[in-house]
Amino acid sequence: MAVGAGCGGSDETPETRAASSSSPPVAATATPTTEAAPEESATPLPPGAQPGLDDYGGDGQLDPTCGTQDFGGGLVLRIPCEITTPNEPEDGSRLVEGSLYRLPGSIDVNLDGISGSLLLARDDAGTKVVIVVFNSDNLFATGSDQIGSTDTVDNTIRLINSTFAGGEIQVRGHTDSTGTADANQQLSERRAVVVRQYLTDHDVNATTVTAIGLGSGQPIAENSNPDGTPDPEGQAFNRRVEIVLRLPAA
Repeated sequence: MAVGAGCGGSDETPETRAASSSSPPVAATATPTTEAAPEESATPLPPGAQPGLDDYGGDGQLDPTCGTQDFGGGLVLRIPCEITTPNEPEDGSRLVEGSLYRLPGSIDVNLDGISGSLLLARDDAGTKVVIVVFNSDNLFATGSDQIGSTDTVDNTIRLINSTFAGGEIQVRGHTDSTGTADANQQLSERRAVVVRQYLTDHDVNATTVTAIGLGSGQPIAENSNPDGTPDPEGQAFNRRVEIVLRLPAA
């Protein structure tokens, strides 16, 4: 019922006027609001950030990501806005800007017997990615594509089969910047193929295993000192093999 008089109605009788005046007034706040109460516990995301999917630091908070980065060979990863558990560079080496190696390290995966490091990430589609990085000097003699000691690869296979089974594997070969670009590219490809073959020959539990060589095009450390002289530690750090595992959905 309307509570205000109309504009010029004249057929109201005394009876209806009395009934109207005796009706209780309608409170102005009777209409319920549809606005939801603010969530005081929500933490605002940095501008342009995506909500986190993983708690890398173990503090109970999912780490939001701020954009993606292309590391070549089809590896595009989300980058946390703040990396609280980065891997530390090898002694004497300096990471390049945007180094893959700055990504979060694992705080609970046992790497006994593996001469390398483990990185954790998500790709641009949100798939969980684990990357095992080990120095190719531990596998190959200088300029060689024949595996010498197999301890690191054998222990990596055990880790994959026990903890990260059933995913897609990409083996990525890298060199330092010494030598020609063509020679580095070919050596990185041959080494990646050899490691891929070793994984498949020794029953790694994966849906697919592919190999790619990236030459010296994706360094994780500086190949040279600030004065332009070669940096042996950085060069050694860049001579590496990466095993990238895209894990199946949980």
